Amino acid sequence: MLEDYAKARKLGLKQVERDVSDGHYPYPPALDDILKNQGYQGEVPIGLAEVDLSLIAGTKTRGRQNMFSSSFYPIAEPESEFAMKWSDLIDSQRAEGLRDPIVVYEYLQRFYVQEGNKRVSVSRYLGMPTILANITRVTPMPSDEKGLRVYHEFTRFYRVCPIYGITSSEEGFYARLAALLGRDLETPWPEDVVRDLRALFDSFSASFRAHGGDGLDLQVGDALEHYITIFGFEHVRGLSPKDVDAQVEKIWGEFVVTQGTGARAYLEDPSAERTAPLPKLKNLAKKAVLAKPFRVAFVYDRNPLSSGWISLHERGRLKLEEALGSTVATSAYTDRSSDAAFDQAVDDAVAQGVDLVVTCAAAQMRQTLRAAAEHPGPAYLNCSVSLSHSAVRGFYGRMYEAKFLLGALAASLAGHHKVGYVAESPVFSTVAEINAFAIGAQMVDPYATVYLKWFSAKDYDWRRELREEGVHIISGRDYANPLAPKESWGLYRVEDDGAETHLAEPIWMWGRYYEMLVRSIRNDTWKKEGEKIQGQSLNYWWGMSAGVLDVRLSENLPRGQRMLVDVLRQSVLSGRVHPFTGELRAQGGDIVQGPEAGRLTSEQIVRMRWLNENVVGRLPEQRELDRDGLVEVEVAGVIPVDPSTVLLKDTSR
Repeated sequence: MLEDYAKARKLGLKQVERDVSDGHYPYPPALDDILKNQGYQGEVPIGLAEVDLSLIAGTKTRGRQNMFSSSFYPIAEPESEFAMKWSDLIDSQRAEGLRDPIVVYEYLQRFYVQEGNKRVSVSRYLGMPTILANITRVTPMPSDEKGLRVYHEFTRFYRVCPIYGITSSEEGFYARLAALLGRDLETPWPEDVVRDLRALFDSFSASFRAHGGDGLDLQVGDALEHYITIFGFEHVRGLSPKDVDAQVEKIWGEFVVTQGTGARAYLEDPSAERTAPLPKLKNLAKKAVLAKPFRVAFVYDRNPLSSGWISLHERGRLKLEEALGSTVATSAYTDRSSDAAFDQAVDDAVAQGVDLVVTCAAAQMRQTLRAAAEHPGPAYLNCSVSLSHSAVRGFYGRMYEAKFLLGALAASLAGHHKVGYVAESPVFSTVAEINAFAIGAQMVDPYATVYLKWFSAKDYDWRRELREEGVHIISGRDYANPLAPKESWGLYRVEDDGAETHLAEPIWMWGRYYEMLVRSIRNDTWKKEGEKIQGQSLNYWWGMSAGVLDVRLSENLPRGQRMLVDVLRQSVLSGRVHPFTGELRAQGGDIVQGPEAGRLTSEQIVRMRWLNENVVGRLPEQRELDRDGLVEVEVAGVIPVDPSTVLLKDTSR
């Protein structure tokens, strides 16, 4: 109909006007012009496939490209032959559909039309999501640019799962997506998996864009990965578009905070804010709420009898009960690493009216996010830092402060400039702890050298290696191992006869941490903090000044060393001394920052990937890590990870 043409032309002319005003080319670009400048290796026939109209970027040749706006809306005069053919085509489309596929060339996941420009124009005007196309791929010239590396990974994905439109700008995306579906990029996927992923993507992308996804700095493929990570593919495959839309709405905040590089806020000290007095009627309601015990559910992935880390949190739970008495009621669910066991625990806690759900491992973040989406109402906390999420807040301690003190103590006791440091896994904040220890040692002894080893590295004997290096002062695990009660932990000395003498240890005061967090929820500080920091993930990152971390010294330490630690502790508490202020040099002498610089930002400290100049050792590679290390690094690691070789935790329902 000519009426449709007039409406479409109006849209096209407005688009041209906007493009000209913004200094953009107002017509569809021609692939031939692009290739003149960039070149290409050759052409590969792909065959027939459904193509997302949003991925059609231009025309193959110049031809009649000036008949369309950059969005493929028509702009030719209404009386022209072109207008008549366009009108006839839309009538035909409404009556019987488009029978013939268009012919396109694909270059870097964008399509350029050789035949069928008007069919593309009509389809776009009608709001059709896809169009059938006969595709020829144009192979780009070799390059080590990130965009081309991502594209080559896509071509591997397409060979096993022929779907266009699932785009990303991040390396490793297609391998991660495959892993989430229990697949890889080598073996062709079953037809039903490809079909269900295609249907899921269509539903998800429509919902994502309807909610405003095009306005986010987040590609639809990356958003899809977040969605499947939270809910699990087996749970979402086969869902209706309505059900997918409902889930997208539930987790929309996650897309907002993860866009771009992720927006993360770090609260480094408990808020001193107090709520204003309430009117009498509101006060009565408040008192009624406060009269009921505040219910907290701790969902542990392991058992405190076998895990030193969980044992610390369990003691914190009991301290919370001791501090708040009858005003709080807690419950502990142990050995909940699988999805089924985790979901059962949360379902039970919600049925009992839980107010706060706490999980104590970064590897539980995905499960916690799903719980927050499916059971909104309670507050959710995960013991991690710098994971970009909206519905779940992270909490951790600035352990690097305690390690700074221990490094200084270690150097004062070493006698021969050598100390050892054995770290758990290369995850967020761990590198900062290593470097703070090394800087503390360097402050006391400019010639101090820190020999770095890893608990999570497999197939090597770090004890033997440190012994051969002549290292006797060692910083080991931060807490005792219930399964190996005789194993040394904290800072200790290896004597000449092989015996180990305990010297000091960092201490976590999780009970105090939990008490302050519960109080913040009950007095509305929690709510106000969330309102103040919208569009960012919120991380509680408290330290020694909050009373949640400290260093405990052996009574047998010499008085001089005890005084040294006490002086440094007061300096850290007052802010006069900070390990990451002023001149910082990495291994090899590389300057991180100059002598006049201030403190590194919280983000720079948490996500640190460099090692201080006096550290001997390196960050391990993925292939060197054991199973537990891989699980931790896959979630919150600071080293590159190939997801195709990492078996993700249970994603089944």
